[in-house]
Amino acid sequence: MNVERSIKQISPFFLKRVKYFLSRLFGTRLQKAKGLYYVNVNDHRFKRLILCDSFLATEIEQHLETFVESGYFPPLVARYEHEIWLDYVEGVPVRSVDEGFVLKIAEFYATVYGKAPRLVNASQSPYPSRLFQDLRFLRQINVLTLDLYRDLQKTGEAIIPEEVWVGYDYTDPVLKNFLLRQDTNHICVVDVDGLAESQLLGIGVAKACVRWLGPYQDLFFSSLAKQGAPDIQKYFSFVELCFLAKWMKRAFLEHDWKVIDSTLFERFRRRQ
Repeated sequence: MNVERSIKQISPFFLKRVKYFLSRLFGTRLQKAKGLYYVNVNDHRFKRLILCDSFLATEIEQHLETFVESGYFPPLVARYEHEIWLDYVEGVPVRSVDEGFVLKIAEFYATVYGKAPRLVNASQSPYPSRLFQDLRFLRQINVLTLDLYRDLQKTGEAIIPEEVWVGYDYTDPVLKNFLLRQDTNHICVVDVDGLAESQLLGIGVAKACVRWLGPYQDLFFSSLAKQGAPDIQKYFSFVELCFLAKWMKRAFLEHDWKVIDSTLFERFRRRQ
C-alpha cells in the first residue's frame, strides 16, 4: 500500500530567529534557543518545537501528559530527542479581556494549581533568598535606587509568609498564548513551554496582573477560591514582589527595555 506523502514546513518567525541568532553570536542578550515551525502533512497541520536539548523536550512531554485530560493544551503527537510535535489547534485569538474570559482563566489556573500542590515552610524554601538576590542584582545595575532597594529589602523581610504553596504553574499568561477553541469555546494554551512544575504558586497570576488581569483581580480570586484552589491570595504580595524582581532582572538580561520600570516597585514600599 502506497502512503501519500505531502510534507511542507514553514517558519513563522524566520527573520526574528535570524535576529536572535546574530544577537546571541555577537552580543550579550539572553534568549531561548528554540525553533518553531508549522508542518503540513497530507493536509493536516502540526506544530514542531525544536529545543536546545532533550531534557527540556522530555520535561514538556511529561507536563503535557500530566494535563492531557484537561483539554487546556494541544495534544502531544510525539517527542523525539530534543523535538516536540503537537497537534495544531484551531481557535480564535484572545484580543481583549472581559469577565467571561477572566472566569475561564480562573478555571484554568484552578486546574493547574490543583494538580498535586505542596504546602512548604517558606523560610526553608529557596524563594526568599531568590527574591533578595534578584533585588540585589537590580540595585547593582542601577535599576533600583539605594533608598528604594533598602525599602524593598525591609518589605520583603516583613511579608515572607510562614508557608507557601508549590506546584504546577503556567508562567507566561500573555494574551497571545491563549485561544478560544472553535469546537468547545474553551481556552487552549498554545505556548506549552510556559507550563512548569515546582513553582511558587501564583507567579503566573502575578504576571497576568501586571499585563492585563489587574482590573479583574477580585473577580479572579473569588472564582479561584470557589473552585477549591490553594489559597495564595493571603500572601500574594510576596508572590508579586518575587515575580516583579525576577521579571525585571530577566528583562534586563534579554534587553527587553520596555519592561524595565522601577516605579512598579513603589507600591511595595512600607509607609511609616
